[in-house]
Amino acid sequence: MLTWALLALFLGFLFWVSRKPSGLPPGRWGLPVIGYIPLYTTNIGQIISDLRKEYGDIFTWKVGGQVLVGLCDYKLIKSTFSRPECQGRPKFFTFEVAQLHTNTGIVNAVGDVWMQGRRFALRHLKDFGMGKSSLESVIQYEAVHLAKSFEATSGKPVEISWNVNVAALNVLWKLVANRRYETDNKEITRFNEAVSSDVEVTQTRCLPLDLFPGLHKILPKFILHGWMKVDLLYQNMEKLKEFAMEIIKEHEKNFDPDNLQDYIDVYLSETRKGDNKGTIFQEDYSNLAVTICDLFVAGSHTTSSTMRWMVALLATHPEVQKKMQSEIDSVVPRDRPPSIQDREKLPYTEAVLLEVMRFSSLVPLGIMHATTEDVQIGEYHLPKGTGLFASARTCHRDPKYFERPDEFYPEHFLDEGGKVITRKEGFLPFSLGRRQCLGEILARMELFLFASCLVQKFSAAPPEGRTISPISDPTKPFLSFIEPYEVVLTLR
Repeated sequence: MLTWALLALFLGFLFWVSRKPSGLPPGRWGLPVIGYIPLYTTNIGQIISDLRKEYGDIFTWKVGGQVLVGLCDYKLIKSTFSRPECQGRPKFFTFEVAQLHTNTGIVNAVGDVWMQGRRFALRHLKDFGMGKSSLESVIQYEAVHLAKSFEATSGKPVEISWNVNVAALNVLWKLVANRRYETDNKEITRFNEAVSSDVEVTQTRCLPLDLFPGLHKILPKFILHGWMKVDLLYQNMEKLKEFAMEIIKEHEKNFDPDNLQDYIDVYLSETRKGDNKGTIFQEDYSNLAVTICDLFVAGSHTTSSTMRWMVALLATHPEVQKKMQSEIDSVVPRDRPPSIQDREKLPYTEAVLLEVMRFSSLVPLGIMHATTEDVQIGEYHLPKGTGLFASARTCHRDPKYFERPDEFYPEHFLDEGGKVITRKEGFLPFSLGRRQCLGEILARMELFLFASCLVQKFSAAPPEGRTISPISDPTKPFLSFIEPYEVVLTLR
């Protein structure tokens, strides 16, 4: 009897200390320790949709030891993410590994380190051409090079190879390190393998370590390293940092203060200006190395994955593809690739690309934010450290903003006069607010030049006797990468 009484007291105490704080939005709190973990599905999109239907556009979801608040309304996301006290990051294990347990870089850094890094990166990446016509020739060269790589397999079923990744990466390398790589280069191959491996591990095996803070301290090594692959995660991050440091050291050796050629050069220049105490510009270059990793991890799969979605969607919507090709042919001579100057004359092409981003919702929940102090959002009180996620996919499928939310319909981004709507309510593929993706301008520029060049030269179709299903790969729940497919690209 005493044992049962003690057990009852313990369970009662456990429920009491893990009770839901007052003031949070309605939602699912679940059981002590484990919170609410749905057993009926692993589809994150379905879980968010169900929670929204039950609780509305703002809800609480306690999962493991993390208290998360979901935001599913465009205007609510915009107002919340513009607030200074909503710019933190949750204490996720994988976020900490990405920084090698230091507050460095841009993507996962917080506070003054993040603000300094973001301002510096935006200013100087723009100086070296991000979003400007001066970078256009670089992107066009990569676009033409990419198109030529597809000519060898014209008319044959192929997967969209990792040539697309290299093309996008080379534009970033030009800005950051004034480098370019061929697709068979061993350095860039190892870099891509490390990035791809980390994307895979962080979304699957390491997820429990994010949801249950401190779990990595008590699990045995055979689980952490054997099954969860935590050792691989660290090895990959060390490889990426070492690769970045090698490039930094090379720049340091050849540094010419009168001839700053790229982002690394201007960063090195800043470290030489005198007293940098309290700034990110330290001579160990650890912040610069993590920033380089951040830029390439964030930029290595986004444009290329969007391109894979576009090819699949055009192959399954031939009427859209023909209309896009007809528009490009009417504006751009076949003997030159499309340019940024052609963009205003290609509204349908631009609308197709915006619709690809909406339909795919590549980062469906964005990158998690966290409150840095107690916050009042409407009638709700969110304690310091509460996780915040913006459901981009929910907004992108909201009939309030999109006439045919579940269909691929480029007209969503055209007004009655046929002009493209570049800034549309309900559309947030690059998130919103103070931590909005700093590479948005570059990504839009790359996507336009790569896509228009490819569509100008090729027609996409499913292999004979087969179909293409443009659906997300279920093995990557937090990144909406398309399921692998084969397509026939035929020279026009």
